[in-house]
Amino acid sequence: MIEGIWAREQAFWTASAAEALRDLDDAAIMVFGPTGILQGDAIAPTLRDAPRWSEVAMTERHATRTDEVVVLAYRATARRDGKDHRALCSSTWLMRADGWKLIAHQQTPL
Repeated sequence: MIEGIWAREQAFWTASAAEALRDLDDAAIMVFGPTGILQGDAIAPTLRDAPRWSEVAMTERHATRTDEVVVLAYRATARRDGKDHRALCSSTWLMRADGWKLIAHQQTPL
């Protein structure tokens, strides 16, 4: 089960914005160093307007889970438009009636 969540986390970076939004909970909160804090409807335009990452490597992976919550923490090295982005990240996935949804994501740029 946890490997499936890791795969969805990776896809959240590299899949299309439409695919990423399907995994996003309506009440989600995202915290990005340069962008700030986004919640709910404010997230979609940011995902749609930004170019998607062409690749991401997640190292130093840590995870904890219950039946309804999975928390991931990792070091990300991502690439888009020929530039690298490095950050410490955490994500919280919540089991909803329609499956696992990303409820919180945070990135601390390195």
